[in-house]
Amino acid sequence: MSRTKVILDMDVGVDDAIALILALNSKELDILALSTVSGNVSARIAAVNALKVSEVLGKSIKVIKGLSVNGYRRSKHAIEVHGFDGLGDSNLPSPKGKAIISRDPIKRIADVIKGSDSKVTLVCTAPLTNIARLLSQEKDIVSKLDKIVLMGGVYDYAREQGNVTRYAEFNFYLDPKAASIVMDSDISIIACGLDLTSRRDCAVDASMLDKMKSIDSIYARLAFTILEKPVSRFGYFNLHDVFALFATIDEDLFTTAKADVKVIAEGKERGRCITTYTNAGHVTVCKDVNAKGFMDMLFERLQG
Repeated sequence: MSRTKVILDMDVGVDDAIALILALNSKELDILALSTVSGNVSARIAAVNALKVSEVLGKSIKVIKGLSVNGYRRSKHAIEVHGFDGLGDSNLPSPKGKAIISRDPIKRIADVIKGSDSKVTLVCTAPLTNIARLLSQEKDIVSKLDKIVLMGGVYDYAREQGNVTRYAEFNFYLDPKAASIVMDSDISIIACGLDLTSRRDCAVDASMLDKMKSIDSIYARLAFTILEKPVSRFGYFNLHDVFALFATIDEDLFTTAKADVKVIAEGKERGRCITTYTNAGHVTVCKDVNAKGFMDMLFERLQG
């Protein structure tokens, strides 16, 4: 079976970490690198968290510390949701490995893509700062990209409003100009928005957490450790970023529609998506999900 070559672009908080755990136990994927960006945590802490997760699992991945969002300051909301360490206050051991820190992290990401012997999929679960800069700075990289799969935005405001403002989801709000650049590109995009990822039947609650605890595998134990406090605090926890990972592995889990998406970059509606459904659109919006299939895939990849 040929594996999809991916670069994960993350601001490694709780749901990114769960997506990373699942990705590291997905035989369909060949993870070339993981790049970080500020969002749930700083780009530096995100890199540390990626190394923590991978090392607990006994895995080795290339981690590139990416860019900070201009004017980034970690929000109270991010601390409340993801904990002080970004990993649900799970206090995982400090990693032994080091992230790649470069004056030009975008070139480092580009070098990984150019070095691949087949096209690369970018799986993006964070503000799109790195990706927008990559497309702007390395214009010849487009021919080496298969698609971008992302978690971000809101595409059906009748179903769900934003979680920062009524208009904007967190990732798109933090760097709306980057989101606009990516959505305006000619690259094929699969988008999972907050209106889908907030589905209650795809969230982890106490009963799901008990099920995780009963699984005798390092993947399930780590997921339980990271999710235990957030689930206790909120009653359930949405795995927003896992949707982008699962759309990369099996798009057939989702009901989709083609669209053009414009992102408002400034003003009180910054981060808002203007979605026009058209068969000529290059953005595939995930509008619905097979919730049972989603949960089956989740627990299958928590097995050893």
